[in-house]
This record gives sequence, C-alpha cells and structure tokens, in this order.
Amino acid sequence: MTPNPPPARPPLPVATIVLVAANVAVWLLQVLGGLPWLQPSSEQLVRWGADMPALTLTGDGWRLATSMFLHGGLLHLALNMSALAFTGPRAQHEFGTARMLLIYLAGGLLASCASTWWAGVHPFAFGPARPLSVSVGASGAIMALFGGLLAAALLGLPYHGNPAPERMLDRDLLKVVAVNVGAGFLIRGVDQAAHVGGLLAGFAIGCILSVAWRRTGALVGAARLAAIALLLGASLGALFHAGDRDSLRLLRVQLQLRPADAR
Repeated sequence: MTPNPPPARPPLPVATIVLVAANVAVWLLQVLGGLPWLQPSSEQLVRWGADMPALTLTGDGWRLATSMFLHGGLLHLALNMSALAFTGPRAQHEFGTARMLLIYLAGGLLASCASTWWAGVHPFAFGPARPLSVSVGASGAIMALFGGLLAAALLGLPYHGNPAPERMLDRDLLKVVAVNVGAGFLIRGVDQAAHVGGLLAGFAIGCILSVAWRRTGALVGAARLAAIALLLGASLGALFHAGDRDSLRLLRVQLQLRPADAR
C-alpha cells in the first residue's frame, strides 16, 4: 500500500511576521529615543507622529499613516500584536499575501480617517468634537483584517479553500469580532471610532476583493485596485474638506505657543 502523503503545511505567514516586526521595531525606537516603555505621554506620542485632529487636519496628514505603527506602551503593543498574530495568518491564507497587506494598510488608513473625523469634525450633537485627542495603535488595521475575513466568509472566497465554498459566517470569527467591538464600549480610552471604522473598511475592501472571484486577469485586478483607491481617495477628500479649518489652525497656533512647550 502507498502511504498517504503528509498534509500540506500552511504557507509561512511572512506578511504577518513583517508587520509584527515593524510594529515592535517602532516601539523599540520609541524606547531608545527616551519614551517610557510602559506609558508614554500624549505629548511624547504626538512628537513621534501620533494622530491628533488639530494637527492632522491642518497640514500633518501623514499622521494618519504613522499613528498606525505607534503604541502607547508595552501592554498596548502586546495586545495588538497578539490580535495581529491571530488574524494575520488567517487573512493571508484566505486572500494571499498582497491582498492581505492591502486590506491591512488601506483599512488602517481608513480607520485613522474615521478616528480623526469622529474626534475632530463630526457634526453630531450627542458627542462634542475633541480635536486635541491623541490616537495611536494598529488596532484599526487589525479590525480591517477581521472585516475582510467576514466579507470572505459571507461571499465564499475560495482562495485556498474549497473550490465551491459555502457562504457561511464563522461563529468563532463573529465571537472574536463581537468581543473586540464590545470591549471598546466598556473600556475607557479605546478608540472605538478606529475599531468600527477599520471593521467597516476591511469589510468593504474584502467585498471588493471577493465579489466575482471567478473573474481574473489584469483588467479585473486593475478594476478592483481602482475601486479601493476610489474608496480611499473619497474618504481622505471628505475628511480634509470637513470641519472648521480656521478654528483648527488657530488651535494649532495656540498649541505651539503654550508656555509648557517653550523649554
């Protein structure tokens, strides 16, 4: 009898390893640069590129990206990296390396947009704007991976699975998403706008990548990338054209002239 071949090993989650290494490396640079390893101050994080609406919306748009790789201490980093280690390999297995990175980076940027908009310019009466709030962390991008996985499960993406998969939501995945979103409402200091924004962004990007999966080719791939770029561009355009820019610029000037900064 011919022995059964051993089961194929899943591919090494290189993208996840690289993302974890990048986040850890930035945290180490923070510590080597003099920031406390447990709980750096908001002012220190802002100097390193944290997202603060009063700055982000008045010329420092790059903070939407840099804030994704900063963390407010070792515990914050450990929690986010454990979540990334859980969901990253699964997203890479479902979508492939390039698409997984696309969901992470584009979804993380859209999560930062949601955080900045909610804190700095949203018009709802039930919550005042907080243009001086500071936001850092990879959780928005990680929630985007969760959103992408939900889209893949709902639409039946067969990237590495059954050629004709059932359209079925994974209960374990739903539980993890529910716990992460629910915790944001219960734990003080969690940037829930980034969590929900990242989840919705990842779901939207995952749908774009998953729908009509039988259609392949350069033209189809370009159309999907164009749709994601349009989503990202429209969100950035809406964010940077919303709110009272004069008030934000005045607030920025006042921040630079505070006596506490003159040292």
